[in-house]
This record gives sequence, C-alpha cells and structure tokens, in this order.
Amino acid sequence: MKPPITESAISLLAEALFKEGPAAVVEADSLPGQALREFRCAEDVRVYVKEQCQSNRASAHMAILYPDMAGLMSKTRIDLHPNECDGHTFRYKAVGWGLIWVYLEMRPSPVGSFVSANSEQRAHTWAATHPEWESPAAWHWPAVARHLRRLRRVLKQAAS
Repeated sequence: MKPPITESAISLLAEALFKEGPAAVVEADSLPGQALREFRCAEDVRVYVKEQCQSNRASAHMAILYPDMAGLMSKTRIDLHPNECDGHTFRYKAVGWGLIWVYLEMRPSPVGSFVSANSEQRAHTWAATHPEWESPAAWHWPAVARHLRRLRRVLKQAAS
C-alpha cells in the first residue's frame, strides 16, 4: 500500500497547477445533481481537497487544461437513475483527449496519488469511440506532454 498524500504535497502541487499562468482546473466528476466545481487558484484546490477528506471521500480527482495545450475541455452530462442515487438525475464529467488528470489519494491505497494524460497515439486510436469530442488533432501534444512531466515531477518531489 502506498501512503496517503500529505498536506504539504497537496499544497506544493496546488501551487504548481497555477504556476505557469492561467489554467482551467475543475473537478473530474461532479457530485450528483451539481455542476463541476472550478478552481481559480491554489487555495481553491487546497480547500477542495480538504473538503473531500472531511466528507470521508478517499480521493480527489481534477482535470487540467492549459491554454498552450490548444484543445477544449468539455463537460458531459451523465444521466442517473434517481432510485439508485438518492433522487438525483444527473452529474457532470470533464472530458477531452489531452486533459491532464490529477488523482490525490487521501488514504493508503495500492496505486497512490498520480498525474496522467493520454498520449497523442492513444487519443487517435480511441477517437472513434467518442466522435462528439473535439478531434485529437486539435491538441498541441508537446504542450500536453510538457505540463504532464512538470506536474509529475512536482508530485514526485513533494512526496519524497
């Protein structure tokens, strides 16, 4: 089992998310019946992660888009069965081929916290499965890879 992410690591990563200028940072999946939460600064991210922990959730997941990545982040509505979701009928999910995903585990877990993104090849391979999404060709993949490496490096350094 990998240890949970520390408060200091959360803080360092939250700062890194906004270090290179404006970024679109949202929760990856909304709570049922709510819109996706958007985060405008590092403090917003820290508050969100703390709230997730206090609500007894084991993790916090966010989607990140930087302007130089050139793609679009879409928000897809997911219909829910109200009888299985305390009466809620929908939730939202952030989608986009080149989005960067940040997963923060607040309890010991087999995987631990990590940062991920699709590769250009993977996005093109799977593009037919979501024709409603913007084409992978619209993304600036070198920028996706650069931000991914930077955020992974920050998380690795913060965890050690």
